[in-house]
Amino acid sequence: MELSFIPPLFPDEHMLSGVARTLLLFGDKALADAQQRLFGKTVALSTERLMHSAMTLYLQHVKGVTQRKNLLLHHSLIGFYSHGLPHKAVRAALENNMRDSTTPFIPQVTKLRFASSWRTCPLCAIEDERQYGTAFWRVSHQLHTSITCDRHPKVRLVSGCSKCSAGITDLKVLPVPNVESCLHCNSSIKPELFEHNEVTKWVQDRGLELWNDAEDLIRPAHVHIMKYGVANLASYLGIIGFSRLEIAQCDFVNWIKEFDLDVYYAKGISVENDFVTNIYSPIRHAKAVPTVTHLLALRFFGLNRLDQLKPKKNANF
Repeated sequence: MELSFIPPLFPDEHMLSGVARTLLLFGDKALADAQQRLFGKTVALSTERLMHSAMTLYLQHVKGVTQRKNLLLHHSLIGFYSHGLPHKAVRAALENNMRDSTTPFIPQVTKLRFASSWRTCPLCAIEDERQYGTAFWRVSHQLHTSITCDRHPKVRLVSGCSKCSAGITDLKVLPVPNVESCLHCNSSIKPELFEHNEVTKWVQDRGLELWNDAEDLIRPAHVHIMKYGVANLASYLGIIGFSRLEIAQCDFVNWIKEFDLDVYYAKGISVENDFVTNIYSPIRHAKAVPTVTHLLALRFFGLNRLDQLKPKKNANF
C-alpha cells in the first residue's frame, strides 16, 4: 500500500508528530511495521534528535532553501538550538547536505531532564482536540528550558506519568498526546500547577526568546552570547585563573541548589561534579554545553537581557 495522503502540519506541530500521525493512516497493527514500509527502516521518533530521517516525509516536498528553512524553523527544534550550533551544521541542515561531521546534535542531550521524553500540556491537548480534531506534539513544549506551557504559564508540561513515571521517548508508542490516562498504568492525567521562582522564570523566558528570535538560521540573533557570553562576562567580572574559578564554581553549585535548578538535569547528575553544571564548561567548551547551562551561567553572572551583552570589547553590563 502506498501513502496517498500526508496530513498537513498544524501550527507549532513538530514534524515527527506529523510523521507519527501519518503512520496511523497505514492501518498496520504495529506502527514500527508502517515505518519500515514507508522509510525502509525503523528508528525511534525521538525528541533527542534535531534532524531525523523520518523528517524527509515533509522535507522532500519543499522547494529551495527558504521553504526548507521555514519548515525547520516552525516544525523542529533547530531554530531554538541554532544560536549555539556550529555554523556548518546549520548550513548543512538548510542545504540538505548533511554528513556525520555536520549533522546537528543537541549537546549533552542525555543529561537533560526535559529533552529525553516528549512533553505536552494537558490543557493545550484538550484545546487542540476541540480546534483541530486531534491533539499533537508541539515544538514549543519540547524546549528543555521550559518547565511550564508558554500558553498556560502556570501549567507544568507533562513529561511522564506522575504515578509510574513512564515517559514517551518514541512517538510510535503514542502518536498523539493522551489527555485522559497513562498508557502504562491507566492513571488519570490531570493538569499540574508549577510556581516559578525568579530564576526558572528568567530561564524559561530567555529560552522562548531564543526560539522566537531564530528567523535567520545562518546568522542567529543571539549567536554571540550563546557562544562567547559566559566567557566574556567571566573576564569582565575578573573571574579568571584557577582559584577564582574554583570559588565561582562553589558559589554556582550553591546557587543551583538554592533555587532548585537541578530540575533541568536528568536524575543522577551530580551538581557538584558534572560537566553540564560546571561554570568552566560554557567558558571553554561553549559548543558542547546545552542551552540551559549557558542561560544559568549568564543569569548567575548577573545578566538581565540577552541583548545586554554586545559583540564588542567594551560592553555595558
